[in-house]
Amino acid sequence: MFDTGRLRPGGRCSSRLPNDKPAVVQNRSSGVYPAKRPCDSQDTIINNQQGILEVPENIQKAIYNYGDDIAKLGPVDHAAQILSSNNIPNFELQLEKWLEEGVVEAFPDGSVCELLGNHNNENEEEQSVELQPLNGEMMYYGKGGMGNIPITMRDYCQSFNGYGDEYTGPSFRLNQDVWVSPSNGVKYIGKEKETNGGYLWELRAGKKSLGKYHRLVISHNGKCADRIMSRTPAKAFHSLLRTKFAPYVPQNGGNQMTLNSIYSLVFAVKSEKSGGGGNGGLSSPIAKALSKLSSSSEGSEGDIYTVNIKNEPNLRLLSCNTLKHHHTKKNPNSESDTEVYTLLSSPTFGKKFKGPQENLPIDLQQKVTIKLLESLEKSLSLEEGSVINSVVDVKVQLWGAAVPMNTWTSHSISKNEVDGFVYDGRGGVGACGDWILDPSVAGAWESGRRLANHLLTAQELDSKLSVGLPDKVPKDDSGKFEPSSGALGSGIGTIPTSPNSAEFVFPKSNDQQQSNRPRGGGGRGGRGDGRGRGRGRGRGSNSRGDKEGSKSSDRSVYSVTL
Repeated sequence: MFDTGRLRPGGRCSSRLPNDKPAVVQNRSSGVYPAKRPCDSQDTIINNQQGILEVPENIQKAIYNYGDDIAKLGPVDHAAQILSSNNIPNFELQLEKWLEEGVVEAFPDGSVCELLGNHNNENEEEQSVELQPLNGEMMYYGKGGMGNIPITMRDYCQSFNGYGDEYTGPSFRLNQDVWVSPSNGVKYIGKEKETNGGYLWELRAGKKSLGKYHRLVISHNGKCADRIMSRTPAKAFHSLLRTKFAPYVPQNGGNQMTLNSIYSLVFAVKSEKSGGGGNGGLSSPIAKALSKLSSSSEGSEGDIYTVNIKNEPNLRLLSCNTLKHHHTKKNPNSESDTEVYTLLSSPTFGKKFKGPQENLPIDLQQKVTIKLLESLEKSLSLEEGSVINSVVDVKVQLWGAAVPMNTWTSHSISKNEVDGFVYDGRGGVGACGDWILDPSVAGAWESGRRLANHLLTAQELDSKLSVGLPDKVPKDDSGKFEPSSGALGSGIGTIPTSPNSAEFVFPKSNDQQQSNRPRGGGGRGGRGDGRGRGRGRGRGSNSRGDKEGSKSSDRSVYSVTL
């Protein structure tokens, strides 16, 4: 397995941990981190299309701190926030096992809510805010961070290394921080398989060979996955990896994989313990607002861990890492402390302010930070500047290739169940991920499990059966992309919602500047009219979990690129 993660596997299902060392930044001056570039503004005033944007001094300082103080406080989930079975029986059993083993924790009853707003008909700017608890379906998060889940899966796979007398070497190898070259990293060598030991694929990272393999699995998506396979003879397989980027898809699902773009803002705010009266004993403006809303909402009288935001078009989710991962227990005698939150933007916001995700300009980071925090203040009916002025550290991240808005649906194996993966039996290459089953950790996990089982069965039967490939001439039962109602409704993947949650309304046209306005009390839709062309790099599974590997006596049965 070749994974692009610098420190550990996980992709979207990962966490930052206190002892993580920051990436080395070349040519950084005077210890400033991240490195300044000529295009980065040092001004506290930013000119933009909406007018003049003033950057408070604490925000400017926090951005250049690059999240260093946040990393010292405890685990931080910066991407996937919620686990649920999503009616996938195998994953439900896996969640129960992980809960027994202490890999995951269950959210307390009433701690996950939807934040709703009802606008005054006479004054559109005024709205009453309320919390609606999400009770019913069990929800979980990784104990000690969402990243604990893929680490547990890695350790499980490695436990079979050297198992049994017939094993001649490791059955599972994970190569971390490796980029398989998108332009020439994958080469089909199957034409010479009679003389090269039956190998079908050779992988490269730059000029370095990463070995030859009998099977290849692509378990990420986006532009890199597209480019990796573009020069191979697996044309039908490659056609499914072509990607477009948009905040939604047409009602027929479209004819191409479509990913949205989302900003993740991890930020720390001041919390005076002596202030009291806040959510979970915390007392920042955010904690106090949530505590007040919780006390007036039936069924959510306890601490609020995570909020699905339905009353502000720029936002989708707020989660308190301090409560989930017990940051305050590390220093219970301190008179003051810091609260750490993760704030996820809406896809329309991500599109409007899209930039080069691997190197966001400082002025763009400032603009995104301020606008997201202003939107949070508005959604919680807080005084203007109350959150922004209390910020002490931030880390801005753009997922250029974030959540699938549609899923590839095929029925090659059974007419009663979707395949959930794609496999080219002739070329020995497959794909798994949430874009083939369900945009969630559960969907990614189950997709990988099904593909692994198919690989084992195909090897035992010496079968070259293909699964899920598009037909040259489409038929009524041909595979197709279908819109994901869960991902379109939430913007951040398939997550539990309340029974009266707003239904996603497809735009009347394909005009990408038209808002996606939900019905009901979910708030007004925002306009995504940006023209950003971020060069997103596909990483492993997003709100995505990694795939549990299969056991095999042939150590080169397949390679996985993330």
